[in-house]
Amino acid sequence: MKGRHLSSLLILTAALGIAVFVIYDHRTDSAAEDPLAIYLENDGIENADNGAQDTDQYIETDEEGIQPGMLLKDIPLPLVDEEGEMGIADFRGYYVILNVWATWCAPCREEKPDLTRIHDEYYDEGVRVVGLNRTSQESDHDNIHKFLDEFGVTYPNLMDENDEAAKAYQVIGMPLTYVLDPDGRIITRRQGMVNYDMLTEDLDTAREIYEQ
Repeated sequence: MKGRHLSSLLILTAALGIAVFVIYDHRTDSAAEDPLAIYLENDGIENADNGAQDTDQYIETDEEGIQPGMLLKDIPLPLVDEEGEMGIADFRGYYVILNVWATWCAPCREEKPDLTRIHDEYYDEGVRVVGLNRTSQESDHDNIHKFLDEFGVTYPNLMDENDEAAKAYQVIGMPLTYVLDPDGRIITRRQGMVNYDMLTEDLDTAREIYEQ
Protein backbone atom coordinates (compact mmCIF):
# COMPACT_ATOMS: atom_id res chain seq x y z
CA MET A 1 0.00 0.00 0.00
CA LYS A 2 2.79 2.38 0.91
CA GLY A 3 4.49 1.61 -2.40
CA ARG A 4 1.34 2.43 -4.29
CA HIS A 5 0.97 5.78 -2.46
CA LEU A 6 4.64 6.57 -3.14
CA SER A 7 4.23 5.85 -6.87
CA SER A 8 1.16 8.07 -7.04
CA LEU A 9 3.02 10.85 -5.24
CA LEU A 10 5.97 10.62 -7.63
CA ILE A 11 3.66 10.73 -10.66
CA LEU A 12 1.83 13.78 -9.26
CA THR A 13 5.12 15.56 -8.52
CA ALA A 14 6.42 14.89 -12.03
CA ALA A 15 3.17 16.14 -13.57
CA LEU A 16 3.32 19.35 -11.55
CA GLY A 17 6.93 19.87 -12.58
CA ILE A 18 6.06 19.49 -16.26
CA ALA A 19 3.14 21.90 -15.90
CA VAL A 20 5.31 24.55 -14.25
CA PHE A 21 7.95 24.18 -16.97
CA VAL A 22 5.36 24.51 -19.75
CA ILE A 23 3.89 27.65 -18.17
CA TYR A 24 7.32 29.20 -17.63
CA ASP A 25 8.51 28.20 -21.10
CA HIS A 26 5.40 29.69 -22.71
CA ARG A 27 5.88 32.91 -20.75
CA THR A 28 9.50 33.11 -21.85
CA ASP A 29 8.69 32.42 -25.51
CA SER A 30 5.90 34.99 -25.49
CA ALA A 31 8.19 37.61 -24.03
CA ALA A 32 10.83 36.86 -26.65
CA GLU A 33 8.28 37.45 -29.40
CA ASP A 34 6.53 40.46 -27.87
CA PRO A 35 8.63 43.59 -27.23
CA LEU A 36 5.99 45.01 -24.89
CA ALA A 37 6.06 41.82 -22.79
CA ILE A 38 9.81 42.16 -22.41
CA TYR A 39 9.36 45.80 -21.37
CA LEU A 40 6.87 44.80 -18.68
CA GLU A 41 8.87 41.80 -17.46
CA ASN A 42 11.89 44.01 -16.93
CA ASP A 43 9.87 46.68 -15.09
CA GLY A 44 10.41 49.18 -17.89
CA ILE A 45 13.33 50.24 -20.00
CA GLU A 46 14.72 52.30 -17.11
CA ASN A 47 16.44 49.09 -16.00
CA ALA A 48 18.07 48.48 -19.37
CA ASP A 49 21.64 49.39 -20.23
CA ASN A 50 21.63 52.54 -22.36
CA GLY A 51 25.30 52.33 -23.25
CA ALA A 52 26.13 52.46 -26.93
CA GLN A 53 27.24 49.30 -28.69
CA ASP A 54 31.01 48.94 -28.90
CA THR A 55 32.11 50.85 -32.01
CA ASP A 56 35.44 48.98 -31.88
CA GLN A 57 33.44 46.15 -33.46
CA TYR A 58 32.39 48.39 -36.35
CA ILE A 59 32.71 46.48 -39.62
CA GLU A 60 31.38 48.26 -42.70
CA THR A 61 29.10 46.04 -44.73
CA ASP A 62 26.18 46.27 -47.13
CA GLU A 63 24.28 43.74 -45.03
CA GLU A 64 21.15 44.95 -43.22
CA GLY A 65 20.95 44.48 -39.47
CA ILE A 66 21.26 46.24 -36.12
CA GLN A 67 25.01 46.03 -35.46
CA PRO A 68 27.51 48.89 -35.96
CA GLY A 69 28.58 49.02 -39.61
CA MET A 70 25.40 47.39 -40.94
CA LEU A 71 22.76 49.21 -42.96
CA LEU A 72 19.54 49.91 -41.11
CA LYS A 73 16.65 48.60 -43.18
CA ASP A 74 14.65 51.24 -45.01
CA ILE A 75 10.97 50.94 -44.12
CA PRO A 76 8.75 53.73 -45.50
CA LEU A 77 6.09 54.67 -42.94
CA PRO A 78 3.34 57.30 -42.76
CA LEU A 79 4.18 60.66 -41.21
CA VAL A 80 2.40 61.89 -38.09
CA ASP A 81 1.59 65.44 -39.17
CA GLU A 82 1.92 65.24 -42.94
CA GLU A 83 0.61 63.22 -45.83
CA GLY A 84 2.78 60.61 -47.47
CA GLU A 85 5.51 58.32 -46.21
CA MET A 86 9.20 58.56 -45.38
CA GLY A 87 11.92 56.08 -44.53
CA ILE A 88 15.60 56.08 -43.62
CA ALA A 89 16.57 56.22 -47.30
CA ASP A 90 14.98 59.68 -47.54
CA PHE A 91 17.71 61.01 -45.26
CA ARG A 92 20.72 59.76 -47.20
CA GLY A 93 23.49 62.33 -47.12
CA TYR A 94 22.74 63.32 -43.52
CA TYR A 95 23.76 62.02 -40.13
CA VAL A 96 20.56 60.62 -38.65
CA ILE A 97 19.36 60.19 -35.08
CA LEU A 98 16.44 57.75 -35.17
CA ASN A 99 14.54 57.72 -31.89
CA VAL A 100 11.86 55.11 -31.13
CA TRP A 101 9.26 56.29 -28.61
CA ALA A 102 5.71 56.13 -27.28
CA THR A 103 3.55 58.67 -25.45
CA TRP A 104 3.16 56.49 -22.33
CA CYS A 105 6.92 55.92 -22.00
CA ALA A 106 8.27 58.05 -19.13
CA PRO A 107 11.94 58.02 -20.28
CA CYS A 108 10.77 59.05 -23.76
CA ARG A 109 9.23 62.13 -22.19
CA GLU A 110 12.40 62.92 -20.24
CA GLU A 111 14.71 62.76 -23.26
CA LYS A 112 12.49 64.66 -25.70
CA PRO A 113 13.84 68.16 -24.83
CA ASP A 114 17.41 67.02 -25.56
CA LEU A 115 16.40 65.53 -28.90
CA THR A 116 14.67 68.78 -29.80
CA ARG A 117 17.78 70.70 -28.77
CA ILE A 118 19.98 68.50 -30.98
CA HIS A 119 17.60 69.09 -33.89
CA ASP A 120 17.74 72.86 -33.41
CA GLU A 121 21.51 73.12 -32.90
CA TYR A 122 22.78 70.55 -35.40
CA TYR A 123 20.30 70.88 -38.28
CA ASP A 124 22.58 73.22 -40.22
CA GLU A 125 25.49 70.83 -39.63
CA GLY A 126 23.86 68.06 -41.63
CA VAL A 127 22.14 66.22 -38.79
CA ARG A 128 18.54 65.05 -38.97
CA VAL A 129 16.52 63.85 -35.99
CA VAL A 130 13.72 61.43 -36.90
CA GLY A 131 11.13 60.09 -34.49
CA LEU A 132 9.56 56.65 -34.81
CA ASN A 133 6.36 56.28 -32.79
CA ARG A 134 5.24 52.79 -31.73
CA THR A 135 1.74 53.57 -32.95
CA SER A 136 0.67 49.94 -32.54
CA GLN A 137 1.10 50.45 -28.78
CA GLU A 138 -0.84 53.73 -28.57
CA SER A 139 -4.42 53.76 -27.27
CA ASP A 140 -5.34 57.00 -29.05
CA HIS A 141 -3.71 58.72 -32.03
CA ASP A 142 -4.64 62.10 -30.57
CA ASN A 143 -2.15 61.45 -27.78
CA ILE A 144 0.66 61.43 -30.35
CA HIS A 145 -0.20 64.91 -31.60
CA LYS A 146 -0.61 66.26 -28.05
CA PHE A 147 2.75 64.80 -27.04
CA LEU A 148 4.61 66.37 -29.96
CA ASP A 149 2.87 69.71 -29.46
CA GLU A 150 3.73 69.71 -25.76
CA PHE A 151 7.46 69.51 -26.50
CA GLY A 152 7.38 71.71 -29.59
CA VAL A 153 8.74 68.91 -31.78
CA THR A 154 9.22 70.03 -35.38
CA TYR A 155 11.35 67.19 -36.73
CA PRO A 156 9.58 64.44 -38.72
CA ASN A 157 7.93 61.56 -36.89
CA LEU A 158 6.92 58.27 -38.46
CA MET A 159 4.09 55.99 -37.35
CA ASP A 160 4.84 52.28 -36.95
CA GLU A 161 1.25 51.10 -37.02
CA ASN A 162 1.88 47.39 -37.61
CA ASP A 163 5.20 46.93 -35.78
CA GLU A 164 7.00 46.41 -39.08
CA ALA A 165 9.88 48.68 -38.08
CA ALA A 166 9.83 47.52 -34.46
CA LYS A 167 10.50 43.95 -35.57
CA ALA A 168 13.15 44.87 -38.13
CA TYR A 169 14.95 47.17 -35.69
CA GLN A 170 14.53 44.71 -32.78
CA VAL A 171 12.77 47.13 -30.48
CA ILE A 172 12.50 45.30 -27.15
CA GLY A 173 11.65 48.42 -25.18
CA MET A 174 11.58 52.17 -25.39
CA PRO A 175 13.22 54.49 -25.89
CA LEU A 176 15.68 53.14 -28.43
CA THR A 177 18.01 55.39 -30.43
CA TYR A 178 20.11 54.70 -33.52
CA VAL A 179 22.75 57.06 -34.89
CA LEU A 180 23.41 56.54 -38.60
CA ASP A 181 26.04 57.87 -40.97
CA PRO A 182 25.12 59.60 -44.27
CA ASP A 183 25.06 56.21 -46.03
CA GLY A 184 22.50 54.83 -43.59
CA ARG A 185 24.96 52.63 -41.69
CA ILE A 186 24.61 52.17 -37.96
CA ILE A 187 27.21 53.89 -35.81
CA THR A 188 25.60 53.42 -32.40
CA ARG A 189 22.49 51.78 -30.96
CA ARG A 190 21.42 52.87 -27.49
CA GLN A 191 18.73 50.94 -25.62
CA GLY A 192 17.33 53.28 -22.98
CA MET A 193 17.07 56.99 -22.35
CA VAL A 194 19.59 59.29 -24.03
CA ASN A 195 20.66 62.83 -23.22
CA TYR A 196 22.36 65.72 -24.98
CA ASP A 197 25.90 64.65 -24.06
CA MET A 198 25.34 61.07 -25.25
CA LEU A 199 23.98 62.25 -28.56
CA THR A 200 26.78 64.73 -29.24
CA GLU A 201 29.31 62.05 -28.34
CA ASP A 202 27.68 59.63 -30.78
CA LEU A 203 27.61 62.27 -33.51
CA ASP A 204 31.32 62.95 -32.99
CA THR A 205 31.96 59.21 -33.24
CA ALA A 206 29.89 59.02 -36.41
CA ARG A 207 31.86 61.80 -38.07
CA GLU A 208 35.17 60.29 -37.01
CA ILE A 209 34.31 56.87 -38.43
CA TYR A 210 32.64 58.13 -41.60
CA GLU A 211 35.31 60.68 -42.52
CA GLN A 212 38.37 58.56 -41.78
